[in-house]
This record gives sequence, structure tokens and C-alpha cells, in this order.
Amino acid sequence: MKAFVACLAALLLASAAAHAESAVAVPPSPPGAIAFMQARDILWAAAQIFALAIPAFFLFTGLGARLRNFCARLVGGRWFGTVALFACAYLFVAGLITLPFDYYRDFASMHAAGMSQQSLPDWLMGELVQLVVKLVAAALFAWVPYALIAKSPRRWWLYATLALIPIVFLALVILPVWVSPLTTTYKPITDKQLKARIETLAARCGVGHIPVFIGGNQDTVVGLGPTNRIILDSDIYKTENPDQIEFTVGHELKHYVKGDNYKALAIITGLMLAGFWLADRLGRAWLARFSGPFGFSELKDPASLPLLVLILTLFWLCVTPFFNLFARHIEHEADRFGLELTHENRPMSQIFANYITRDHEVADWDTFFVIFRATHPSNAERIHFGNNYHPWDEGKPLAYGNDCRQP
Repeated sequence: MKAFVACLAALLLASAAAHAESAVAVPPSPPGAIAFMQARDILWAAAQIFALAIPAFFLFTGLGARLRNFCARLVGGRWFGTVALFACAYLFVAGLITLPFDYYRDFASMHAAGMSQQSLPDWLMGELVQLVVKLVAAALFAWVPYALIAKSPRRWWLYATLALIPIVFLALVILPVWVSPLTTTYKPITDKQLKARIETLAARCGVGHIPVFIGGNQDTVVGLGPTNRIILDSDIYKTENPDQIEFTVGHELKHYVKGDNYKALAIITGLMLAGFWLADRLGRAWLARFSGPFGFSELKDPASLPLLVLILTLFWLCVTPFFNLFARHIEHEADRFGLELTHENRPMSQIFANYITRDHEVADWDTFFVIFRATHPSNAERIHFGNNYHPWDEGKPLAYGNDCRQP
């Protein structure tokens, strides 16, 4: 009996020692990384100020009403043409106002910090494509809420949400599947060994063929339904070894298998409903007080677009901390799913340690970043989780044990 106890104790000590040896230390944040994060925090805050100041400027100077009159004259007073042209003109002017700031934030400052190798023509092309997509969407769909406001002034916010759900669904399909490839090259996986490993992981989760493409600068799942696909970073062969890639695919499989993009559609629907309701209530209250400076007195007037944009932007800023909290939960669970599927603990932790040492990212987010910007757990949190989560070795139940077969 004593020999058995001693043997059991030795096995437990050996297991603990193995986990201790496999643990990945959290590297210190590189010099300048914290300063860079704080600088980006300031730029993020400045972008929100722009997002609020521009529609407020259109409203309180009466510029929006004058621009609406100009657009109405150009289209001969036709209602649909006025709504579409005014929405496009507003977005175009707003884009011109923010262009210098966008250039500094997304191009100049990123190059100065050594965080981007993108050429100026490529950046400009990306900005142009985004603007064109916004203008086309505005021309096609801006009339929807205004037609509903005119037809049902008290319930338009509900009907507008219902009407826009199919449009949002299409956007979640069209933008990543057909629009993004206009500026980014995506290629199918050609590595036969990696393809076989991915198919093995998918089969263990009861999933058949999964479209996997290499391209862009992030690992993600895009699309809905038959267009659903996994996208792996274009540099993944350079930055991750096969075991790390297997964990990354396992992480993304959670989003794919558990339908996280459909959850995103549900969240967007809820946000639209709440946002439109608030826009109706606050919009009417503000018009009762400021219709003179605004130059219009009803929400159904196309000139109210800046007012709706202002209210919806304020609403989004208020819900951003809660949205980020939920997003971090989703990503944390994807890490859990990936570990339970692959058991690649050390490779996972090493991925995020490399982000710190190789990519000069911070180990932990600052408070501002956590509240307003962080949609993923910090690198340090993910390293610790990779080091410590191994319930299969401890005889504990798995959170996703019923979704996928164990290795």
C-alpha cells in the first residue's frame, strides 16, 4: 500500500513538474509598446470626438438643411432622389473632413511606429473602396427609415429594424466575401499537411469540408450560411509553427461550429432596435427645442440624417464597454474550445508571448483600452490561460466535450 501511495505521489509530482516546465512566462511589454497603446487610446478618443462633432456641426450651423435644399434642387424635388443624394453628400463631406486625421492615424503614425508596411497607394485604394461602399449603401438603403418615419411616425423604429435585418444579413455576407477581396488577396490553403490537420479537427466536430483561405492580417471567421469561411493571416506560415496553427484553427472552429456570426447578427439587431428607439425619442425632444437652428422640424425630413447619426453615435459609445465585455467572453471561450480540441497549451501560450516579443505588443491592456477598445483578452491573460487550462489531465468535465471528440 505504501508503495502504491508513493508511486501515485510520484506520478502527480511528475505531472505537476511537466506542466510547470511547459508553462510560458509572460514577457515584459517592450519599450515603447505602452506609450504606443496610450497614443492609440488618444487617437481613438479623437476619432469619437470627430464622429460627434461632424453631425453636430451640420445641425447647429444649419448646413444640413442648406445641403438638403441643394440636393432637392439638383433632383427636381423628387423625394427618393433627395434622400439618396443628401445621404451620399453628407457621407462624402464627412469623409473629406476626416481624411487628414484618418491619414495620420491609419497611415503616417503607424509607419512612424514601424507597425505597418502598407504603401500609400494601397492605403488610398482601401479608403476609396470603403467610401464607395458607404455611398452605394446610402444610395440604396437610406430611404428605408425615412419612408417608415413618414408612414408610421410612432413605430418606425420597430419597422426599420425589421426591414434592415435582411440588409444586415447581406452585409455580413457581401462585405467580407465579395468586397474585402477587392483590396486584399485571399488564396486557398495549398499546404496538404495543414489541410489534412484542419479536416481532421473539423471531422472531430462533426463538420465536413470547411473553406479555409490565407490572406489579410488577422485570423477570423467571416460570412454566414453557405458563405461561412475561415480566414488565416497571410503571414501565418512565418509567424506560427504547425502546432500553433492547429490551435489557431481550433480557436476559429469555435466561431464556425457554434455560429458566433449569427450571434453577431442577433446583437446587431438588438442594437438597431434600441438605437432607433432612442433616436426617435431623443430626436423628437431635440427638435422641439432646436428646430430653429437645425432648419427642419420633423424627423421625416432628410436633413435629420445628421441628428440620427449623432444620437446613434452617442448610443454606440454608451454600449461599447458592454459590447467589448461580451466580445472578450466570446474570444475567451474560443480559446477554451481550441485548447479542448487540440490540447496545444504551450503552442497557444507561445503565440501570445510572441505577440509581445516579436510584434512589440503590450502584455496587459490599460484601463481605457479594456473599457473602450479591447475585444479580446490581453496577451498576458491568454498566456496564463494556456498555461493553466488542462481539465483533461485533471479528470474534470470539458466545457465543449459534447461538441467535439477529444484527441
